[in-house]
Amino acid sequence: MSDKELAATLREKTEFLAPHFKPGFLQTEQAVFQFQFDEAKPFHLDVQSSSFTLSPGLHSSPTVTLYIDQPKTCWSLLIGCEDGMQAFMDGRYRADGNIVLSQLLLYMFKSDDPTIVYEVQD
Repeated sequence: MSDKELAATLREKTEFLAPHFKPGFLQTEQAVFQFQFDEAKPFHLDVQSSSFTLSPGLHSSPTVTLYIDQPKTCWSLLIGCEDGMQAFMDGRYRADGNIVLSQLLLYMFKSDDPTIVYEVQD
């Protein structure tokens, strides 16, 4: 993925995540989450108390660095459709730095809408 493609993807993801953002959820003025992948370009999430931005590249002093196998896993974790503990146990996700914030991040964009699951029986 080129730098231009990454920037476009981050704009698209920002638009998608914005309605689900919970201002003040982290209970800190600022936190920077650095995302690094096995084979994709890194980016970071800068969270202020009432806003957030996604930016390509490495941040000079992230609060937390998240090592994730691939961007798809990252987006699934952020929106809450993948369990962080399971991804961690599978070796697809780990964090260095403020571990408490890394866990809170998994709920910062998660929808409050209840999920209904139906079991189909023959």
